[in-house]
Amino acid sequence: MSGNEAFELVSEHGWSRGLNTMLRSGLARWFKTRMWWVHCLIWGSLVGSILATIAFNPQPPPPADLYMIFMVFVGLFPAVGVVIIMQDALVGEKSEGTAAWVLSKPLTRPAFVLSKIIANSLGILVTMVLVPCLIGFAIILITTKSALAPLGYLESMGVVFISDFFFLALTLMLGTFFDSRGPVIGIPLGVLFLQQNLIGFLPSLRFVLPWTLVMPIGNITPLVQSLMLNTPVPQGQLITLAVIVVESILFVLIGLWRFNREEF
Repeated sequence: MSGNEAFELVSEHGWSRGLNTMLRSGLARWFKTRMWWVHCLIWGSLVGSILATIAFNPQPPPPADLYMIFMVFVGLFPAVGVVIIMQDALVGEKSEGTAAWVLSKPLTRPAFVLSKIIANSLGILVTMVLVPCLIGFAIILITTKSALAPLGYLESMGVVFISDFFFLALTLMLGTFFDSRGPVIGIPLGVLFLQQNLIGFLPSLRFVLPWTLVMPIGNITPLVQSLMLNTPVPQGQLITLAVIVVESILFVLIGLWRFNREEF
């Protein structure tokens, strides 16, 4: 938020003091500016244009290949956008002095961090998950002439969001440890693009990295695909999902702990 924004005088106590005000500011940044429709346009057109070009080809690929292409563009590339957005959430505020300024107001440090997580999570959910996934659903419906199970499709979108949230939480946590953008953006992107190789080298890492939730590797079917097609969930995928959720929560808790010890 900019340094000249006004704070409302409110009576709040405890660790959440100032959370509502900061959250309104964060949500306004997403949904009361052009940011939301720009991201909807970017991710919606990326998924829609590429998927439509392939799906409406005179010789379209088999449905299984179409699902695979769809998962690449909704499960992998938006995570890059998540890291880019979040790498500035704390580092930018600290380097510009905004964090020190707002924390001099009736605002707790946990409220400051949590407002970043909640506002950006909602913005990412709408613009990078719901919009492109609904566009993809429509294209698949038109191409295959059969609707995917709505409940399973909603569940698959939830898994995509959990995968994105993993990188959101990881990037935010790193922002509490580093004051420069290099490691904050470099480490998550390294994890994102190297996780397939890491899992290939050490297969047990598939239980602690989100790759197999949204992307195939070897003979492991992604959890997203199983939910989309209403087929049996591969063994171990639910364990992976639970571990990723726990890891994401740990990233948030570590970030809160570290930011509480930050000096401004």
